[in-house]
Amino acid sequence: MLARMADLKERVAAKLAEMRPFLERSGGQVDLVEVEDGIAKLRVALTRPGPSRLVASLQLKSGVERALRSDIPELRGVEAVNLPPYSELGWDQPDFRPTELPLPSDLDGDR
Repeated sequence: MLARMADLKERVAAKLAEMRPFLERSGGQVDLVEVEDGIAKLRVALTRPGPSRLVASLQLKSGVERALRSDIPELRGVEAVNLPPYSELGWDQPDFRPTELPLPSDLDGDR
C-alpha cells in the first residue's frame, strides 16, 4: 500500500513537472504538497496580476485536476490547500453567510 502511494505521488509530481512550462507561460504555478488517500493536495498561485485572482486560481486548479485525473485514473481527486473551501476565507465554516449581490436590473434603477 505504501509503495502504491509513493508511486502515485511520483506520477503526480512527474505530470506536474511536464505541465509546469505551460502553466508558467500562462502565469500559473502549482506545487505538490502531498498525496494522501489518493487525493493530490496542491498549492496554486498566479504569477501575474489580474482583476479576479480567486476565480482564475479556481479555474487553474480545475484544469490541472482534469489533466491529472485524465492521465492518472486512480487519483481520487485534487485539492488546492490554499483556496476555498480549504483556506481561511471561511466558505467551509458553519458561521459563513453569503452576501446577496445586486442583479444588473437592480442597478439600472440607480442611474
